[in-house]
Amino acid sequence: MSSKCSGCGAILQNQDPAKPGFIPTLDENKKICKRCFRLMHYNELPKIVATNKEYEKVIDSVVKKKALMVFIIDIFAFKSTFHPMMIERLKHKDVILVANKVDLLPKSTNFNHVIEWISKECQRKQFHVLAVGICSAKKGVYMDEFIQTIDLARRERDVYFVGCANVGKSSVINALLKRTTSLEKDAIATSVIPGTTLNEIRIPYFEDNCAFIDTPGLINEHDVLNQLLPVSYATILPKKELKPVTYQITDGNTIFLGGLAALSFQTKERISVTVYASNELYLHRCKTERVEPLFETQLGKLLTPPTLDEISNLKYTVKIFQITGKKTIWFSGFGFVQISGTVSVKIKYLEHTEVYVTDAILG
Repeated sequence: MSSKCSGCGAILQNQDPAKPGFIPTLDENKKICKRCFRLMHYNELPKIVATNKEYEKVIDSVVKKKALMVFIIDIFAFKSTFHPMMIERLKHKDVILVANKVDLLPKSTNFNHVIEWISKECQRKQFHVLAVGICSAKKGVYMDEFIQTIDLARRERDVYFVGCANVGKSSVINALLKRTTSLEKDAIATSVIPGTTLNEIRIPYFEDNCAFIDTPGLINEHDVLNQLLPVSYATILPKKELKPVTYQITDGNTIFLGGLAALSFQTKERISVTVYASNELYLHRCKTERVEPLFETQLGKLLTPPTLDEISNLKYTVKIFQITGKKTIWFSGFGFVQISGTVSVKIKYLEHTEVYVTDAILG
């Protein structure tokens, strides 16, 4: 039997529970493995996940095909999901770039500005795409525009959904299917755990027998989730519209983003700093001289995440940025900070994660 699991794409087998695609009894009527069944119905964390080595094999195979590529990124984690490896692999393909999770941004956001900003980032990387769009798989918004763009660009080809883990590729496909068919339940398994999809999942969709094809996600090695336990994911990953917190900062002030990062400011003027992060993430403002004492005594206590169980394996590093004008500072996997003014920012953050500065994404 060579049927694939409809949830993760693994070949169904009844020989080894520790390997992908295990199902206790092979049955033509059962199309979902035990792992995906428990993930969907009991929210049980999967023990088997895709790796980057496996992903690179899939994407190298995909880019050789005459297909339309839909490159999904996470607008909340733009810099870490607009991944250099993906850009390099897709540079000479027909690509639609779509930013998912726009439901997290405040309703007052100028989304036309966001699309223009993403387009400029593509130009800066010399990454030519057929179209740039936005969507929310969770809310099902902009799906009509999305499918119209696919129809215009597809030209009787399969449509591959590619990108980093946790950007919502499977969720986007589920949302498109629910919007345009009679399907009411998810066709593909989803999870906050990176690596849920293990292999290509082909979903026949078009009248010419072409399909939507889901692929495993590239695991971004710099994502903060890679260093933390699932108990912290609920705090870091936002579930609803962000409530930005704005501070008027003067010289010698620091803002803690839980225990994940601390931004210390040197400035000759009062500046505006707005934090866009999960509403569950603890923010703390203090004098800069208190930064090290707080890290030493309150990490895992007042400053969470990380939890006390996580801090023994964590190390921190420091980076300094000189900011002028309106800029966005991105933290891999858990949010961004928008700054307006002239300031030196010293950032203490987790090693093996990344911090970037770009022009302001929000006008």
